[in-house]
Amino acid sequence: MKNKHYLFALICCVIFGCNLNESNQSISVKKTEAAYNFEASYPERKTAKVIAYIESTLKEDDLFSTTKSKHNSEVVLKDSTRFYLKAEPGFITIDVKKQKNSFTSYQRMEKLCMGIKEIISEN
Repeated sequence: MKNKHYLFALICCVIFGCNLNESNQSISVKKTEAAYNFEASYPERKTAKVIAYIESTLKEDDLFSTTKSKHNSEVVLKDSTRFYLKAEPGFITIDVKKQKNSFTSYQRMEKLCMGIKEIISEN
């Protein structure tokens, strides 16, 4: 009888300990004198919205081939904005170095990241 109670308690711990809730997300923004870093993990179901927002805001249709694609490289836009992008379904990192960008480009990237944050935070 005691074994059944232990087994039941163990199953409950596993169920509640697992990530069964797809709404889990994490957003981190770090600003220093040299850089701006945005990192987020979010439910994979929001990936298409995030990608659509990034491509429409940056006016770059070819950053992502599909919503399942992975990206891990430096991106240079037509206006010479440079940033490091690491992305895969449910995860994104954007790192912008101030010395490699104009003030306008830096502000544009900061605004982009805040827009991504809003999309991720939507229900």
